[in-house]
Amino acid sequence: MMKKSPALFLAVGLLAGLSVNAVAVSTTGKLDISAIVPAQCVVQSAALPFGVYASSALQQNAQIGVACSAGTSYTISLDAGTGAGGNVATRKLTTADGANSLNYGLYQDAARTRAWGNSSGSDTVAGVGNGSAQNVPVYGYIPAGQTARAGSYSDVVAITLSY
Repeated sequence: MMKKSPALFLAVGLLAGLSVNAVAVSTTGKLDISAIVPAQCVVQSAALPFGVYASSALQQNAQIGVACSAGTSYTISLDAGTGAGGNVATRKLTTADGANSLNYGLYQDAARTRAWGNSSGSDTVAGVGNGSAQNVPVYGYIPAGQTARAGSYSDVVAITLSY
């Protein structure tokens, strides 16, 4: 039988403690961080109330709200509206039953010389987003001298924001 020496146990214990401390290792890596900012736009609907028409020309303005991410190019187009027989050059305000109408126009400029429509590159409005809300004016005009029956007239024009 072998005799166990306390000195041997002490030496083995000291060597075991030393080797654990001597083996501590570290390594490095990296954490990649990224983000994507998509081009995005939002359009706010607007209203253009002409008020009371009594055979005299009426002019009214409205603002279309556009919010696009900074640097995003956009184009705004307006369709012919829901008034029967209307087109982008001569839109129609109609009574609820559709039996009566008033001609009107929507324009890009205060002089009301450039009709606003939906033919890309010819009668649409282009811009570049700045990350905040931007107001784009719409100029409306009802010509004088139209014979109209008494009643309430309306139309709905679709705003299309392309980006």
